[in-house]
Amino acid sequence: MSVEKRSVTRFELLMDAGFGAQKAGDILLGAFVAMGKYVYVDPMIPAEISPPARSRPALSGVIIRLADFDVTNIGNDTDLILASHEIVLDRRLEDREYNPKCVVLLDMGDSKDNADSYEAVLKHCTQEGLSVIPFEVDEASKTIVKELGGKGQNIHYLGILSYIYNVDGKVVEKEIQKTLGKKLKPEIMEKNLVLFRNGYQLAKERVFFQIQVDNTAHDEEKILIDGNTSLSMGIIDAGIKLYSGYPITPASSMMHTLAKEFPSYGGMVHQAEDEIAAIGTAIGAYYGGVPAVTCTSGPGLSLKQEFIGFSQAAEIPIIIIDAQRAGPSTGMPTKTEQSDLPAVIFGSHGDYTKIVISVSNVIDCFYAPHMARYLAEKLRLPVFIMSDFQTANSYKVISKLKVLQMNDVEEIPDFVLERFHINRLPKDIEMVRTLQAPPGTEGGMRRVTGLNTDQGGKVNYSAGTNQHSHQIRNEKVHHVRRALIKPEMFGPDTGDILVVSWGSTRGALEEAISLCAKEGLKVGGMNLRIVYPLPLILKEIFAKYKKIVTVEVAYGDNLKPSPLALLLRAETLVDVKSMIAQATGRPIRPKSIVQMVKEVLSK
Repeated sequence: MSVEKRSVTRFELLMDAGFGAQKAGDILLGAFVAMGKYVYVDPMIPAEISPPARSRPALSGVIIRLADFDVTNIGNDTDLILASHEIVLDRRLEDREYNPKCVVLLDMGDSKDNADSYEAVLKHCTQEGLSVIPFEVDEASKTIVKELGGKGQNIHYLGILSYIYNVDGKVVEKEIQKTLGKKLKPEIMEKNLVLFRNGYQLAKERVFFQIQVDNTAHDEEKILIDGNTSLSMGIIDAGIKLYSGYPITPASSMMHTLAKEFPSYGGMVHQAEDEIAAIGTAIGAYYGGVPAVTCTSGPGLSLKQEFIGFSQAAEIPIIIIDAQRAGPSTGMPTKTEQSDLPAVIFGSHGDYTKIVISVSNVIDCFYAPHMARYLAEKLRLPVFIMSDFQTANSYKVISKLKVLQMNDVEEIPDFVLERFHINRLPKDIEMVRTLQAPPGTEGGMRRVTGLNTDQGGKVNYSAGTNQHSHQIRNEKVHHVRRALIKPEMFGPDTGDILVVSWGSTRGALEEAISLCAKEGLKVGGMNLRIVYPLPLILKEIFAKYKKIVTVEVAYGDNLKPSPLALLLRAETLVDVKSMIAQATGRPIRPKSIVQMVKEVLSK
């Protein structure tokens, strides 16, 4: 048995939906973090509810990138795959995210009844040069799985992976008890622990290698958190008191988290009858002085558009979180994409006066609600927080975050403003309705309407008044434009190419720019945390590079620029090209950026 030391590696556990691949991954993550390792996670979740077992749509699993240094993305290629049967393996191989030396552990338990299918997949692996280690669950474990009603195989696989990645079995068993202990009777828990130990022993006997990623000594406590949980905690810490939403993937887990935690902090979760009612409730709450947020994904965003326009005209703040997924229409609910940008900026009818914030990691997720509340209340405009499936569901190891317990938006600290690359806004910002009282003012009046009004709130259709209203609303956006400073940059300040990203592509871009530097390529990177409006300095930065390109998880081609490229072209009149504009539903990989940079340089 050999032990191979690695600084970073990536592996996958593939099973049918409903059999606990993600739960096994969660337990293993907890063990890795307890040992002082860094992780980044990409869950694979089927879109269908309860798809038939042993079918291609049933593919469910988890991809884990394990390292002895802080990792910001899921990486490039998989080094090891453990598959519960040949169909999920064959489906996953289609994505071609494995490296040439990838090792496949394939459970042969179904091979007797599916000999031809197994033979075809094994042949495919051989043609691709992949090493396959066939195995079967031992008889004692099969008996336990039957006793558990077909459940528990994921814990057996957990034992196999724990051995391969040299994880202390006692640490994993502790995580199993912590994760499952509240749900399982003691005798059922013991059977799960036996399954884990049997899997660990099976790997000892059948797998003649181990992979060792060194532990990292931390001088402070670390936590493991995903994007949606971080956003939920940020909503609480930002002083927001109402969450109004309608269940939709991948935003729903925010509602689940807040339903448990919000009441302890004086907050309320409202599950509306539909997306329109959800945003209407949130706007109504903010009108009454209660900071509110509504969360959705692409299809829900479409339904909210009329109320978004109303928020602009009525000058009632609203915060909208859009956890993007692949579209259009219902699209691919459990796949990632960044295609909602045009709908967010230009979606509602008439003039568009909105602010768009993006989150690129779990730390952004925590502080974005603070930033959004600050901008929404200062400007009395809709403010969007743009996430996506990848950011929403990916776990990351981070240091404990500074809690602010913000009550007044003027209390927002400088470090939050700096994180989003913006200076503090002026103290007094002119509104359209300057002669109206705040709601609840004794003897005062405030007219609520989506119609155009004069300064006193009286409906007015005159040409001059309407022009003035547009001017004031846009001036509010211009305050943000003028306050924006130089965005986050990677690599050289001048060079042959500048690669621009936003949202979840940030981690892959940062790593790619580092790889380009090692190869002597003069390539810089830029990540935008506020995507609309754009900073006035942008054109000046672009002038320092020969070519400007974008990387996005959104479709684009030679005749149709991808959304960010289209926006940058319109705002700067620079010939920005879509370098990577993929709509595969999969995250962009660092090596893909490096490869495309080299192609652009060769032209």
